[in-house]
Amino acid sequence: MLTLVLAATVPVLVTVITRPAMYNGIRHFIFVVPALAVLGGWAGALMIQWLKERRTIAATLAGAAVIAAAALPVSDMIRLHPYQYISFNHAAGGIRVNDPLYMLDYWGLAFKQASKRLNAWVAEHSLTPPNGRHWQIAVCGPQRPAQIELGPNYDISWNPAGAQFVMSLGEYYCASLDAPVLVQVERDGVVFARIYDIRGKNFTSILVSGK
Repeated sequence: MLTLVLAATVPVLVTVITRPAMYNGIRHFIFVVPALAVLGGWAGALMIQWLKERRTIAATLAGAAVIAAAALPVSDMIRLHPYQYISFNHAAGGIRVNDPLYMLDYWGLAFKQASKRLNAWVAEHSLTPPNGRHWQIAVCGPQRPAQIELGPNYDISWNPAGAQFVMSLGEYYCASLDAPVLVQVERDGVVFARIYDIRGKNFTSILVSGK
């Protein structure tokens, strides 16, 4: 029990006391979650046992309350899949409220999904790159995940000039373009990634001015 308590508390206490530089801070503490989960389960079991010794109906109601409390986060995980790691609890406003406040770190996975949908759309419409060469796509965000998932038929850059598509994160520095949206990846009304069809259109930048 002492080991569990120390594993759950010492890393956090040391950080609070020493105040080191933190980058995307919460992921530095993911390893304390198993210890917290075990302690929480143990405490819950003791409480239900204590109630059962006094009145069976009280223990039954406590068990039902535990199940009800678990139902909401479980439903959230199912709804957000495969982006469970960006979840915020409802008391904090969920991801819709917190998206403008924090960078939710969905980028690579969102581009993976968007790339697969774009390839499926191109195949569905039997399209081929102009001049028999590669598709040109401007990407606002991490370009390597997009390159891997799109495959060798796409040339990637930051420059939309001459491109047929734009792949863009739903981040503040990526411009919203006046162009048809072919693919949109979102959860709870928060847009993670979009792919625009910019064929026949001219854009000079995919970034918000000044970013």
